[in-house]
Amino acid sequence: MEKFDYIIVGGGPASRILNKYIHFFHKDAKTAVFREEERIVNHCGTPYIVEGEIPWEKGLIKEEIVTRWGTPIIVEKVVDGNPEEKYVLTEKGNKYYYDKLIFATGTDQIIPDIPGKDLKNILKVRKTVDLKETMKILEGINNVVVLGAGYIGLEFAVSLKNMGKNVTVIELMPHVLGGRLDDKYISMIEEHLEEKGIKLLTGKKAVKFIGKEKVEAVELEDGTKIETDAVLSAVGVRPLTDYAEKFGLKTSKNGIVVNEYFETGVKDIYAIGDCIETKHFVTGKPFPGKLGSNAGQMARILGLNFGGIKRPYEGVINATVTKVGDIAIANAGLTEKDAIDNGFEVITGYGESTCMYVNMPNHKKVYVKVIYNKENLQFIGAELIGKFNPAGFIETATQLILMKANLYDVIGYHYSSHPELTPKTSHPYFAFASEEVLKKLIKDKRIP
Repeated sequence: MEKFDYIIVGGGPASRILNKYIHFFHKDAKTAVFREEERIVNHCGTPYIVEGEIPWEKGLIKEEIVTRWGTPIIVEKVVDGNPEEKYVLTEKGNKYYYDKLIFATGTDQIIPDIPGKDLKNILKVRKTVDLKETMKILEGINNVVVLGAGYIGLEFAVSLKNMGKNVTVIELMPHVLGGRLDDKYISMIEEHLEEKGIKLLTGKKAVKFIGKEKVEAVELEDGTKIETDAVLSAVGVRPLTDYAEKFGLKTSKNGIVVNEYFETGVKDIYAIGDCIETKHFVTGKPFPGKLGSNAGQMARILGLNFGGIKRPYEGVINATVTKVGDIAIANAGLTEKDAIDNGFEVITGYGESTCMYVNMPNHKKVYVKVIYNKENLQFIGAELIGKFNPAGFIETATQLILMKANLYDVIGYHYSSHPELTPKTSHPYFAFASEEVLKKLIKDKRIP
């Protein structure tokens, strides 16, 4: 009988970070990480791995991140267990006992449940073995259909185009990225993709994969057939929770249900990362939030709790960054459309700035949008788009949302300034865009 103080099920960033934190506080803790795959690929990097920008070996997560703590990686799928006797059972029939059990099993790629879904060349990229097979298939083909125009779909579309493929993106919604960002920004992204030679078919539903052994075409609801050599599905992910019922865990369509301390309601069983149902920080309502950055944050907070530092998880703000061709996009909190859908009356501001001082050579335009709750002027969302790196700036917006900053806090927030690294002193992104909101309030005589 083998027993561990902590068993972590899952091989992604949440499991690796949590394991580290356990050993910060409990140096001699006996921990084990269970996963299904021999090696784990960095999921965020898969478009770059496929394209060849990241070499295969550098795209794999180093085992030492886990094993340096004396933690064994046990490559066995957990399929059952007994929460009363406190053990897990693997597909190999092995029992392992625990004091605390944490599920961090992540998500799996959704393949649309339509006729032809089992044809060859329906590309999978989630598991390492599948990604390797996908790369082999791509070597000998020219035409690829990408289903779904979310962040992952668009990133893959650009990578495939960079490889010289003919790429068609099919999206059910009227616009890319679900049309959730500002209309102007969505139009900029769509125009940029088309300039790169990527064909966009929005507002179209795929109903059938056609082919004998391999997929040869995608049939749309209107009867149109799009010829292709392969299909990459990027319509979303589903939480991996097939084990949940065996442990008496409550689930929803979004994942395992947990409280603010990641407790499942079953003694000494916790869950974190993409496999759980998360709530949005602003609305308090369920929100997908399936991001590696969110998973890492959850792992750190649970790690603090395991170290005796009581800290609740308040929900996702969902700071998101992506790069679509030459354009970078970032947003945090609620978009205007999300806010309205959740019952907020909003007031918004726009700003047009630059990625560095305007008198510097090679400066480029940056477009900014801020979203406020009109009732109390609380800052609830931000968007950035341009040919620059917005990551650090959107993290600033995230912290302002976290502190429940109002309009005047944002206008007066602290910022740095340098000719080559930031916009000019008079145009800090969020303060500058918020000045438009301030002017609206002055005009409407709403200033206290």
